[in-house]
Amino acid sequence: MEQTNMNSVENVEFVNQVKSKAKQGILPKAPGISWIALFLLWIVFVMNATDREIMNRIMPLIVNEYKISADAIGGIVTLIIVSGSFFATWIGRWSDRKGRGWSRKKSNIWIALAYTLLTFLTGFTALTAVIGGFLILQVLRSAFSVAGESIEVSSVAEWWPEESRGFALGAHHTGYPWGTLLSGLAISSILALSGDNWRTIYLMVPLAIIPIFLIYWIFATPKNFKKYESRTREMGLTPTIDSNDTESVEKKGAVVETLKNPNILVGTIALALGFAGYVGISFWLAPYLAFVAKFNYAAAAAWSVVFTITGGIGQIVWGTISDKIGRRMSLLINFAWLSIGFYLLQYVGNGLGWLIAIQLFLGCSTNAIYPVGYALVIDSAKKGYAGTATGILISGISLGGLSPLVLGIFINAGGGWEAQQGYVTGLYFLVALMVICFFLILLFTRETVGKKRAKDWSLVSQKSCGIVE
Repeated sequence: MEQTNMNSVENVEFVNQVKSKAKQGILPKAPGISWIALFLLWIVFVMNATDREIMNRIMPLIVNEYKISADAIGGIVTLIIVSGSFFATWIGRWSDRKGRGWSRKKSNIWIALAYTLLTFLTGFTALTAVIGGFLILQVLRSAFSVAGESIEVSSVAEWWPEESRGFALGAHHTGYPWGTLLSGLAISSILALSGDNWRTIYLMVPLAIIPIFLIYWIFATPKNFKKYESRTREMGLTPTIDSNDTESVEKKGAVVETLKNPNILVGTIALALGFAGYVGISFWLAPYLAFVAKFNYAAAAAWSVVFTITGGIGQIVWGTISDKIGRRMSLLINFAWLSIGFYLLQYVGNGLGWLIAIQLFLGCSTNAIYPVGYALVIDSAKKGYAGTATGILISGISLGGLSPLVLGIFINAGGGWEAQQGYVTGLYFLVALMVICFFLILLFTRETVGKKRAKDWSLVSQKSCGIVE
C-alpha cells in the first residue's frame, strides 16, 4: 500500500514536471504535427484572404473603368462583404455535422473549390464587361470564402492543445494581414507588368490554392490526428477534441442554443463593429492615397498595406497574451488601441514617415481582435459546437462590411474622391464604433481563461457564458 502511494506521488510529480516544461520557451509547446497542420492551414487561409482582398487593392482601377461614385462603390463593397454572412453560420453547422478534426477537410474542400472558381471567373472580360457581372461573381465568391474561414478556424483549434489556442489562432490568422501584404505586393507587380490590366490578377492569383489544398488533404488523416492527440497528452496538455469525437454528430437547435451565450452573441456584435473598422480602412486607404495624396495606382496599392506588417505580429502577440491574461482583457486593450489608431489616420497625408508610422501603430490591433475573439467563442461553446460558434461569429463579422457604404456617403458628402473632409469624417465614425466595442466587452462578457477567469465583473452571469468555477 505504501509503495502504491509512493508511485502515485511520483506519477503526479512527473505529470507536473511535464506540464511545467510544456510552458517553457518563447513559443508554446505543442506536438510537431500541430505545427504542420497550422502551417498548411495558414497557407490555405492566405489564398482565401488574397482572393477576398484583390478588389481593395485595385479599387481605383475599378472606379475608373465602371465610372463609379464614392457612395456607389461603397454600396458595392458593402454588398460583397455582407454577402459573407449568408452562409457562414449554416456552413459552420454543416461542417460540425460532416465531421470534426481531420474530418473537417471533407467540408472545407468544397467551399475552397467554390470561392477559387468564382475568383478565377472574374478575370474573364466576357463575364465582367459590365458592373453587374463583376458584382454577381464577387457576391457569390464572398459568400463562400467567408464561410470557408469558419471551417479553417475550427480546424486549427482542433489540431492544437487547448492551452495554446490563442497563439494558434493568432498565428493562423496572420494569413489575413500577411496574406494581404503579399497580395498587395504581388498585385502591384502584376499591374506594373500588365499595364494596369486588373483582370489578369483574378486569372493568376487563385490557382495557387489547388496544390496547397491537395497537400493538406493528404496530411489530414485519422492516423495523424490520433498521433496529435497522443503526443498532446504525453506533453501534459489537453487536446481540443479526442480522435474518437471526429465523426458526425446530429444535434438539433445548436445555433439557437449557441446564440444564447453572451460571450458568443456580444463577442460577435463587438467583432462585427471591429470588422467595420478593418474593412473601412481597407476601403478608405487606397483611394485616399491615390486621389488625395496623389500616389500613382501601383504605389497606392503597395503603400495601403503597410499596416498588415504589424497586423500579423499583433495577432500572434495578442493571441499568445490572451492565453495568459484572458480573452476579455485582451479585447478591451485592443479596442482602446484601435480608437486611437483610427483617429491618427487623418495625418497619413503629412508625409511618408507619418504614413508608415501611423499604419504600423494601427496594425498592432487591426487584426488582433479576430483570433482573440475566435478563441473567446470557442472557449465558450459547448463541446462539438466549434464550427457552429465560429460560423455565427463570422456571419456577424461580415455584417461589419456595411461600413464602406457609410464611408462612401461621408466621402461623397465631403466633396467627393479628391476632397479630404469626407475621409476625415469617416474616421471619426470608426473611432466611435471602437469605443462602443470597448463598453460592450466590458459590460456583457466574462473571462474564459487566465487569472481572472470566473473572477471578473460583468452584467451577465458566468453560467450563461458557459463558465464553470
